[in-house]
Amino acid sequence: MARAAATEIDVVPIERETVQQRVYRQLRDLLMRGRFQPGQPLLIHDLADAFATSAQPVREAIRQLVAEKALVASPNRSACVPVIDRERMEDLRRARIAIEGLAVELAAERSTDRDIEALAALVAEEVRADDASRPEASVAQNQAFHMQLYRLSGSVVLLPIIESLWLQVGPYIRRAAEYFDARSGRGAEFHVTAIDALRRHDPKAVRAAIEADINRLFDICIELERAPETAA
Repeated sequence: MARAAATEIDVVPIERETVQQRVYRQLRDLLMRGRFQPGQPLLIHDLADAFATSAQPVREAIRQLVAEKALVASPNRSACVPVIDRERMEDLRRARIAIEGLAVELAAERSTDRDIEALAALVAEEVRADDASRPEASVAQNQAFHMQLYRLSGSVVLLPIIESLWLQVGPYIRRAAEYFDARSGRGAEFHVTAIDALRRHDPKAVRAAIEADINRLFDICIELERAPETAA
């Protein structure tokens, strides 16, 4: 039997993921998990060495992240992680509360018992990371919990917006987790509350828990940014 050519059945051949796409995806994930600090420069040749690739894929990935406001371009064709001032921080707070609040209400209405138990398992892992003073693991579980919850909303429009907001605030999420570690606090507190509300099938209470979680993050970020001024 003769094989049909792609043009005969009106499809486009699928291309393999490019090196630039892989570099972009990894850098994006690292930014969302706060692996880079606010103000930290990202040098193209250092990243190329780390990724074991040429400079061009890194340069293209950085250009894309600059366009998404996750990075700020530097004069030497490199980039740095943006430092967010108080006004911008409050703007991001409002946006996250509005968009993520809507997403969790939709998720709460659609979630099954199986979905809720999967989320509860992520929160349990986050609590264990908190108790063991492992902020990096705590941040990873925090991200996994939020994104899995938002995916349950069923909205293909909200998710890219949420990810864009997380890209911009990611470095500060890591700093907040380290703050909890230093104070022996528990970052998963409102996640536990959200799980309880999900089990009660109470979308408004789930939204309130996530909004409280977001507000606490921004309150801590503002406090940490103000600390050097207070010390001075």
